[in-house]
Amino acid sequence: MSGRQVRLEHAEKGSILYHYTKSNGINGIMSHNCFWATKSDFLNDPNEFSHIQGIIDEVCRENVKNPSAVDRFLKDSIYMEKAKSREYFVLSFSKCRDSITMWSEFGNKTGYNIGFQSDAIIARIEEAAEIAYHGLVVYDTKQQKQLIQRIICNYLPHLFRMPFDEILEAGANNRHDTNYLKACKKFQKTTEVYSMFFKHEGFAQEQEYRFIFRKQKDTVVHFRAKDGFMLPYIEIPLSDKLLPVEEIMVAPQNHIDLAKSGMEYMLRTKGYDADVSLSNIKLRY
Repeated sequence: MSGRQVRLEHAEKGSILYHYTKSNGINGIMSHNCFWATKSDFLNDPNEFSHIQGIIDEVCRENVKNPSAVDRFLKDSIYMEKAKSREYFVLSFSKCRDSITMWSEFGNKTGYNIGFQSDAIIARIEEAAEIAYHGLVVYDTKQQKQLIQRIICNYLPHLFRMPFDEILEAGANNRHDTNYLKACKKFQKTTEVYSMFFKHEGFAQEQEYRFIFRKQKDTVVHFRAKDGFMLPYIEIPLSDKLLPVEEIMVAPQNHIDLAKSGMEYMLRTKGYDADVSLSNIKLRY
């Protein structure tokens, strides 16, 4: 599938992308120039990849005359998805410099975030690994619906030179119709990508920016223990030169003197000239 069919908003030139992590995470990143990308179905929100199903169902029923044909098309597309063995790994950043939502997820007491020059860190990640997709997560329901509507009302009709209803009708008459099966496959591939970038609007404060990596035959998968289960991840090892770090922020509940001074000393030791600041968020617990 051509990446042109997936519309994602990329980081603005000159912007900063923030990576929230815990103390052991920041130590690994700064000491070894290595990020960890988590297997997509092991992320913190177990429902996020099913969120798109409701969006697809709503858009299809608003734009298609025959509901039973929609049901058949979606089932056939899902069948194709299950038949595939693609695996994806996700590396997350945020556009938000000081987010209480992110701090609560990545450790108030032991958390930090690293602010990277967006252009430079994207280029460094591209050097280290093949990025399948990257961009801002979409939280706005209206925008999500527009992106799905574009597939069924523009992309597929243009590709097969017939209205979407006619594609469905062809499948209703013959489940093995060539255009119908191709349409199912195209729809599945495109929505599979969007499923990794659509989240419920309740998470909008995260302002998440994602990098998606597709597992290749030679990809080495590692595991680490988390909350009683084994969490699969892959390593994204960057080159040995200094990372494009703009600043590092200390989490709200980590304001002991040693947290800031220890990080400043670590940066100086490794040759970095970046500010270390404390979160401006005040917490009572």
